[in-house]
Amino acid sequence: MSVTLKDLAKASGVSIGTVSRALNDKNEVSAKTSEKIRQLAHELGYIPNRAGRALSAQKSISCIGVSLPSINSPFFDDIKKGIDNGLREFKDLGIDVILKEQEGWDVSTQIKIIDELVEAGCKALVICCVDSISMRDKINSLFESGIPVVLLNNEVPETNRLFFVGPDYLKSGQVAASMVTKCCNFTPLKILLVVGFKEHIGHKTRVKGFIDELKKERDDIDIVDTIEGCDQDIITQQVTMKAFLEHPEINVVYMTSGSGVSGLGAAIIADSMHKRFVVACDEIYTTKELVKNDIIDFVVCQQPYNQGYQVIKKLHEYLNKVGNTTACDYIVEPVIKVKTHFD
Repeated sequence: MSVTLKDLAKASGVSIGTVSRALNDKNEVSAKTSEKIRQLAHELGYIPNRAGRALSAQKSISCIGVSLPSINSPFFDDIKKGIDNGLREFKDLGIDVILKEQEGWDVSTQIKIIDELVEAGCKALVICCVDSISMRDKINSLFESGIPVVLLNNEVPETNRLFFVGPDYLKSGQVAASMVTKCCNFTPLKILLVVGFKEHIGHKTRVKGFIDELKKERDDIDIVDTIEGCDQDIITQQVTMKAFLEHPEINVVYMTSGSGVSGLGAAIIADSMHKRFVVACDEIYTTKELVKNDIIDFVVCQQPYNQGYQVIKKLHEYLNKVGNTTACDYIVEPVIKVKTHFD
């Protein structure tokens, strides 16, 4: 037999109204009493009436605006799947989503999209963007106007964002370096760094973690060049082939972005006479195919689906004051994948 509010009221020695207010985090109930009631609910196996909560939630829909630089960027496909599944799970509990996409990282375009989402009545925003003074100012002005901002996949320091959902970029770089030191037999290491954008804080942080970790393990490290592929296949191929031509001694390649990886693969295939140990990021279709065909040795993934799902789940909890509503960051762990994962 299921446990009811009446059962909880009797067990805790308070009224049914007090139990209901405590379970819904109303301020009228003391913290001590609320904690006691929630603990009893957990111990007795109380299950909330989701249908009742859904009916109540429909009276006050919280619309979340999402801005992603996802056009022609396959990495974001899994993030969008996570967002979609989060919306399906929490839509009947008062959550809706407006998604606006752009191609690339142009800040003025992103700010225009943010303004459109605010005008559409969004009560909270999820933004994936690069760090810039104008973006920092925008996020802080949204905070001052009472609109919480969640940063997804890429951090923007010195802002009043609500919380961050994404990877630990420093650890991602460190993991990549550890795999190089354990699996690569070249000496000395002649390293080419391939970044999407040199000013992308995630890419910069990955590079820092990678270099710092390598220096802990080896003293024969030479960063031959750092090139920028602008997250585009053609540009990545061109700048990589140029680097290979000018520096045939390169024996290790570390790419900090999944976007543009087709260009990297094409450059490696075109210069196949030179053997190189190659590390990439992000589990997209092209990366998996390059790993399966021994063109890339391994990939460090960042759980994009989980990022998309968690950003909706945590905002639902925050906006609807479900359980512990403390706005804390959600950091996904880097995941190493090799050929056998994709065969």
